[in-house]
Amino acid sequence: MTHSLNTIRSKSSLGFILISLCWAFPLLAQQEQAEANGPGEDQVEAIVERLGDENFKVRNKAYATLERMLEKDEKIDAHLQKFKNHEDPEISTRISGLLQIKQDKILAQERKKMQQLELKNKHAKDRLEFQKQIAKLRVLEKQADGVLRLDPANENMARSLSKAKSLHKIKLSITNQSKDPIKVYYMCACSHKDEGGGNRKNHAKIEPGKTHNCKETWEQRVYILTDMDEKALGLYLTGENDAKIEFKGVPAAKK
Repeated sequence: MTHSLNTIRSKSSLGFILISLCWAFPLLAQQEQAEANGPGEDQVEAIVERLGDENFKVRNKAYATLERMLEKDEKIDAHLQKFKNHEDPEISTRISGLLQIKQDKILAQERKKMQQLELKNKHAKDRLEFQKQIAKLRVLEKQADGVLRLDPANENMARSLSKAKSLHKIKLSITNQSKDPIKVYYMCACSHKDEGGGNRKNHAKIEPGKTHNCKETWEQRVYILTDMDEKALGLYLTGENDAKIEFKGVPAAKK
């Protein structure tokens, strides 16, 4: 008998839970839908009316609430437009101010997007022009990491390269695999007058078998390797990726 009563109670409890869940799920769904739809017009209107409250703290709290709502939900803008000409000057002034702030933010974002697009187009144009100038140089080898080994006789042509500010910082290592010490110079584009653009700038001296690590340099920078008398032995142009230059000496002249 006791076992039967327990069974009946268990079934009753289970039935109650199932019925509760059947009621709960639609309510939860409605709540989620309400949250997804954002605050209703009645709720917004109630907060707007508090902007005209006699208590200064109540007015400020209502303003801050509307400001947050306007930031999160674009639909609030349409609700607030209805109160721009509210009969209470305090309310109409504050609503107009909120909407103006929102509009100013939108315009600022649009200006920023336009500036970024213009800058991107400018960089693309500069890069294309730079590539045209590079095409005039004699490329002896294109390394897998993007470094171009150029004919040292093209140093003067490389000196006249004109380009905009580099976009990518890279790491560069230069290894001297020749039998003699070498000097390393870099050369900024001639448009970088404030950095001595177009001229050799002393960078390092590398003994035979040694490696110089450049922890930070830029893409499309020209490096000149010379002997101790500053005669150009190698001319290199970096790419967008971290790279290695291995100088094995000047090839023997063909007979």
